[in-house]
Amino acid sequence: MPPELERIILKSLEKDPRLRYQTAADLEADLRRLKRDSDSGRSAVISDVATASASVGTPTAASRVTPSGEAPRAATTSGRIGSAARVLRSPRSRIAALALLVLVAAGASLFHFRGAQALTERDFVLVTDFVNTAGDAVFDGTLKQALAIQLEQSPFLNVFPDDRVRSALGLMGQPADARVTSAVGREICEREGIKAMLTGSIAGLGSHYVITLDAVNARTGAAIAREQVQAESKERVLTALGQASSRLRAKLGESMGSIQAYDAPIERATTSSLEALKAFSTAQELRGTKGELEAVPFLQKAIELDPNFAMAQAKLGTLYSNIFEGERGIAFTTKAFELRDRVSEREKFYISVRYYGYVTGEQPKLREALELWRRTYPRDSVALNYQQGQYRLMGERERVLEAAREEVQLAPYDGYAYGDLASAYLALNRTEEAKAVLEQAFRQKVDQSARHGDRYVIGFLQADAEAMRRELEWYKGRPEEGDVRWAQARAAAHGGRLAQARELYAEAGGLARRGGFEESAAYTLLDQAATEALFGNARQARERAAEGLTRGRGPFVPLEAARALALSGAADQAKPLIDETARRFPSHTLIQEMELPVLRALLELHRGHAPRAVDLVQPAARYELGSRAPYYVLYVRGLAQLRARGGAEAAASFQKVLDHRGLDPLSALLPLSQLGLARAKASTGDTALARRAYQDFLALWKDADADIPVLREARAEYAKLQD
Repeated sequence: MPPELERIILKSLEKDPRLRYQTAADLEADLRRLKRDSDSGRSAVISDVATASASVGTPTAASRVTPSGEAPRAATTSGRIGSAARVLRSPRSRIAALALLVLVAAGASLFHFRGAQALTERDFVLVTDFVNTAGDAVFDGTLKQALAIQLEQSPFLNVFPDDRVRSALGLMGQPADARVTSAVGREICEREGIKAMLTGSIAGLGSHYVITLDAVNARTGAAIAREQVQAESKERVLTALGQASSRLRAKLGESMGSIQAYDAPIERATTSSLEALKAFSTAQELRGTKGELEAVPFLQKAIELDPNFAMAQAKLGTLYSNIFEGERGIAFTTKAFELRDRVSEREKFYISVRYYGYVTGEQPKLREALELWRRTYPRDSVALNYQQGQYRLMGERERVLEAAREEVQLAPYDGYAYGDLASAYLALNRTEEAKAVLEQAFRQKVDQSARHGDRYVIGFLQADAEAMRRELEWYKGRPEEGDVRWAQARAAAHGGRLAQARELYAEAGGLARRGGFEESAAYTLLDQAATEALFGNARQARERAAEGLTRGRGPFVPLEAARALALSGAADQAKPLIDETARRFPSHTLIQEMELPVLRALLELHRGHAPRAVDLVQPAARYELGSRAPYYVLYVRGLAQLRARGGAEAAASFQKVLDHRGLDPLSALLPLSQLGLARAKASTGDTALARRAYQDFLALWKDADADIPVLREARAEYAKLQD
């Protein structure tokens, strides 16, 4: 074998792709040069090799649709190897057998490598709306949603998120629900620096449907890849689309191993019902543009059409839990978990995290699922959203901030990401940075309802009445108006304006009931009951708690009622509810290790067993800065320490509440911790600091209702200290 041929073969097999042949033309040129320079005997052999290698490098024609719906390739690798085999039947070519087969394999590897460079793991793909000439409106929006879900199974591909599309449309002066045509898509790609655009179309062909997918370079318009399939009927459209998208993923550079591992059939990853998928697609769009309440009826419709539509069940469970409809939230989340084998790997992570986090509360399983989700899909902002939420629950504040920052980097147009980052800054008392994050969100056209609520809280912290008024005005007449009324009630209670708070609690509950959310109305009553108890109004607290229990029996209603009753000293009424909660959530980490010990400590405190109360609440200290029932561990521990004659320790507990005002800025426990600090300082004989602490409390409550029992006690204590 000529030494030059050996060099060519070794170059074809070079491990470093930069040192291999970059085009088949270069390979062919070297072979033809070798043929020219060789003697006549060897020239014939080299001629055969050159012919075969040229066949390897010949670009294929566009795929054609056959009646069976398959798209054959004109020159597949197996076809090229077959061509090579025919060449090898010639006796004069047997000398080059090994060389030829190696060249064929090298050529195939070369072109697979070049195809893999179509996209990288950091490139985004924009999916545009399908061109629908099939004459059936059920395909509008539905096929785009199905294709996006199918592509999102891939750990390699990055589908440009819908929220970022809506934000870009807003910056372009387009409505958020505008159709993303090819022309609009190109402008979005140019604005956002997106490398590839994926367009689709569906057309009727007799009783069949032809589906075409085209991936193009968004900058140059050059074709990257194309797939075209036929579906024999309307019922087979989703299946055909799934097959086409799987093949397209390979052409866009994803490895076959990845595709095989993460390629659930589209009808399993979503639903086999086009109508159900249409409703789901509408719900997703409305949730991003109008708010969560607007999406609920469409998710309900999707489930009615296909009860086994796991992600519709999961999303509806999420929405209900977000609006404090816990019973329904748990029911739908549990059903989704039972159906989790019918979804893609990414969706299975989502469902498992929702189930462990919201239904069972098993923090170790939740953390394990989140870590695996993050490892498998490291650029998934939804996984980060839940991970920072888990850190927040556990009180890991620095990790919350780190995760929230990364979440905004991955999803710079996601309102939830900005809300998470603003909350992370608030928890660290960095109010100005939280405000700046929200302003950035609104500049990005992230006009999400919850972000207005965040701005209301910032206005409260900065005593900016005008900012608070603007946000209240924004909520008027909107489905979420009840939520901001609840926030108003808490803000009034924080300032000791209890009569005003009662009116606002009543308004919030009424709005919830009119919207059909009885459980949410119950939580409003129970929050009011806890406030009444904290302020010393035991009778009113018990009345509101009893009313809340009759309004709704959601999963957490007994727990919240038990809190109000325990604070009011009604041990006989609180204990059965505590026991009921313990039975219902046997594996819930935070309920078992934090909530219930604190409630039992309150009962012991009212029985006069302060040292026992201190012991009960101590193990919950690891969650004292967590976001579930914020401040309660510290506040109850401070009360128990104060009554157990541990004034210095009590002062430290109350001071820790005050040092973390941003955890829950509207909480009535903040001013009451200021009073607790005053009492703790007085108990240690530190009169000067006690006076100052009492003055700070009375300044906070300068506009408070004069008949609040705890205020009357505080004034009497302060006056005695002055004497």
